Amino acid sequence: MPAVAVAASISADDRWVKAVPSRMVSCSSKPASLVRDIRRSDNGALPLHVLAPDLIESLEKALTTKGTFFDIEFHASKLEFDDVLLWSWAKLGFVCDRSVDYKPRAASTADSANRRRDKQRVESNWGLRETGSSSLELYDCMGEPIARGYEAIVYGDHGPYIEFKEEQIYWPTFCRHKLKGPGRTHFEHYNRDISIKLYGQFKTVADQPNPPADSNPFACSNNRPEGYADYRPGRFYTSADALFGSGGCAR
Repeated sequence: MPAVAVAASISADDRWVKAVPSRMVSCSSKPASLVRDIRRSDNGALPLHVLAPDLIESLEKALTTKGTFFDIEFHASKLEFDDVLLWSWAKLGFVCDRSVDYKPRAASTADSANRRRDKQRVESNWGLRETGSSSLELYDCMGEPIARGYEAIVYGDHGPYIEFKEEQIYWPTFCRHKLKGPGRTHFEHYNRDISIKLYGQFKTVADQPNPPADSNPFACSNNRPEGYADYRPGRFYTSADALFGSGGCAR
């Protein structure tokens, strides 16, 4: 199926996932700080030989068999992850626009019994304010830095999640990645011992009234028409319970 035809399956409301002809994808679709000084092809994607041959083979197979719903895991730096993202999405005729600028939330997300319970637990156990901090430092169980500062604690029906801007993350700690296609909702980034999962959101969960059916003890189905949590495209999230439960800390 042609890439532009595939784009029809992506909601028009998802302004951060743009369907474009491949020739229109350029280096400017990436944050300036992540653009590498490597000669790119006319459509802005890295030439194939720049990527590891075995990764190219796996990627092309995933793109062919799963299309916009592909996913693939690999070890790489954040720069390399972004290069693979740019190249693979361009192959499908998409670009991931991470330039959306958001204002702080006008009201608390702790608006139900389960969320208020989570807020009390987060504030009493770990002292994290819902409104964020520009200076608090977070570390994993091995003492590796995760982030300096955070934007907010998002209280959703899948438990409390810490929200970050991209520049707040200490990316050398995250060496393993799961890249996903534009039909999905987020990327995944992991630290060395995989105790921390960082979600790189590129779509909302507005079409999911309840959280995933998994083993999370803090999940609660409230059938929310706006979606089970206010995860924002362009932001990054990690579970507060997973971070501190695995031995991570805040300083």
